[in-house]
Formats: sequence, structure tokens, C-alpha cells
Amino acid sequence: MVQQIKSCKQLMPYLRETIEDEGIEVGISEHLILDKLAIVKVDDYYAGLHLAAPPKAIDYLVVVDCECNSFVMYLLELKNVNSPKFLDIKAIHEKFDNTISDFLSKRFAGIFMNDSFKYKEILLYLVSDAYGLCGKYESYNEYRNFRERINKRDSLKTEMNLGNKMFRFRGKILKISYDMPPNPIIKRIS
Repeated sequence: MVQQIKSCKQLMPYLRETIEDEGIEVGISEHLILDKLAIVKVDDYYAGLHLAAPPKAIDYLVVVDCECNSFVMYLLELKNVNSPKFLDIKAIHEKFDNTISDFLSKRFAGIFMNDSFKYKEILLYLVSDAYGLCGKYESYNEYRNFRERINKRDSLKTEMNLGNKMFRFRGKILKISYDMPPNPIIKRIS
């Protein structure tokens, strides 16, 4: 699948080697070589179609080869906002929905819907530092524990709102998770 993505003429202009948008960056495992992953800037693909009203789409699609025709796919939306009130959850849901229903299931169904490729995991993430705490905690769990202690009403509001909508792709039920940069670290799942 990784090679099909990289050799697709329609996707070649939108292939990247890093995952960065709006000053937010997602890490890639140091153990992962670039030949084993494909990073596609999905929203740039739609912008490149020059449609009067391009559909909203996520920032990145990342596919990692896990050997034996099995893969992990990351769908990533990166947002640089200084408060969770600036996260438009409805628009974020629309971006994931359009990406799954149009980009993966229609436009590039020959790659992503191909039954010879098996998905070990399909992971959806909103990556943001909306609470301004990036770098202050070792992990998102430490950060979440901090938030629960100081304000139980708001600590998981963003995560709960993201999880209100479920998505379906290739027989899997998916929901969006929230993480802080540089997480999630893109890696191979064995």
C-alpha cells in the first residue's frame, strides 16, 4: 500500500516527509524508515483540485507498513489554538467524515479499500495544545490527571465532544482521540 500511495500520480505532489501544520508537529518514531511509511497532506490535495467549494479535509493521512500486507493508518488534524473554545468540533468531525467517505472510500478506493491490505489499526487524532501545556508534562495521561484535579467539569470536554461522533471504515468503528504534540508518535505496530 505504501508503494501504491507513493507511485500514485495524483498523490505524488502531496507526499511529505514530516508532519507539521500551523506550528504543530507530530513525531515519527526514530526506528521507522521513510520507505515504510507514506505521509499525504490531504487538505492540500483538495486545495489542488481548484474546486469552487473544496470539501473540508483533515491535514494528514499517514500509512505505516507493518509487514505481510498489514498496515496502520493515522488520520491527523492539527490545530494551533490557544484555548479549547476555539476548537470547532463540528468542523473537525466534518473533516474526518469527508476524508473517510470521499478521499479513502471513493477517490482512492483502489488503494484504501483494497481487500488485499489489512489494517492492524486505524487511528484518528486531533493534535493540539489548546490548553497551552505542551512540554510541561511527559504524557497526555499526566496532563489529563492534572486537568481532572483542577477542573473536573472541563477536563475531558474536548475529548468527550470529539468522541460523540463515530466513524466507520472497512468494518471498523472509529472515534477521534485528542493528543498533544509531539504525540501521537507515528510508529509501526507489530
